[in-house]
Amino acid sequence: MTEASISRTGRASRRAGRALALVVCAVLALPLVSCASTPSAADPKATNSSVEVTPGLVYSSPEGGDLKLDACIPTDAAEPTAAVVLLHGGGFTEGDRTGGGMRAVCELFAAHGFAGFSIDYRLAPEFVYPSQVDDVEAAITWIREPEQAERFGIDPARIGLFGSSAGAILTQTVATLGTGSLQEGRRVAAAVSLSGVSLMTEEALALGTPSDEAAAMILNYLGCPTVVAADCPQAADASALLSVDSSDPPMILVNGSDELVPVEQAESMAAALKAANVPVQLSVQDGSKHGIQLLGPRIRARVLEFFTERLS
Repeated sequence: MTEASISRTGRASRRAGRALALVVCAVLALPLVSCASTPSAADPKATNSSVEVTPGLVYSSPEGGDLKLDACIPTDAAEPTAAVVLLHGGGFTEGDRTGGGMRAVCELFAAHGFAGFSIDYRLAPEFVYPSQVDDVEAAITWIREPEQAERFGIDPARIGLFGSSAGAILTQTVATLGTGSLQEGRRVAAAVSLSGVSLMTEEALALGTPSDEAAAMILNYLGCPTVVAADCPQAADASALLSVDSSDPPMILVNGSDELVPVEQAESMAAALKAANVPVQLSVQDGSKHGIQLLGPRIRARVLEFFTERLS
């Protein structure tokens, strides 16, 4: 992968990212103000009277500066709610907690009784794996603190993850890390991945036909020149597929049949989870839709039902 081709890939990704907000607005039937594609365009006030949005809360201050999240909280909850942490896409080189429709999805969860937390994480190439994983785990730990649990009216034992594209990779990775209780520490009780890459080693090249854009995204994330094992030993550690065990949380994996991420990635991850006796739902959507674009009415209903069941 040359620098020029990665640059072209980045420009195409930025154009696609700006278009995602409009797609999600149409899919979720939410006002355009909720789907702003940049922080400056985002309205910090919720568009739904049953949802209160508190933007720009600092949850961690690692190397590189403060990391922020937006909290979308249901205002009519009579008892502590479950929480869902949202992880945006952007190929690990761009994107933020409000862009690409993430604000709309955050409000969607809150409107259905979940506390939504859409987070920023550090970006490549300045920061590479495992920085992003560390950031997600820091957010989960922050949300679980007694002060935050009381502030937002959540049950810290009921936290799930929802990720799109690059955020789906992080979702799968964090969900499969560690062992033990899914109700404490950095663990989560349920996970939803939209177009997530599960395997990043050389063997991944045999899973379908990975595109140059997908390869560039993974190389940027890993900080590697190639996926050859000798050049990228961290690829195995970053691959959720290789971390699956029976202690992992239930998952939904959604992928397009002909999109940026080869469908074989999702199929292989589903097979690994099933082999470990972890409940998993695999949904393959016809066509080239990717990430948040896959969140149509049927998948949206399934995701909400899944989190209702698994975070009860």
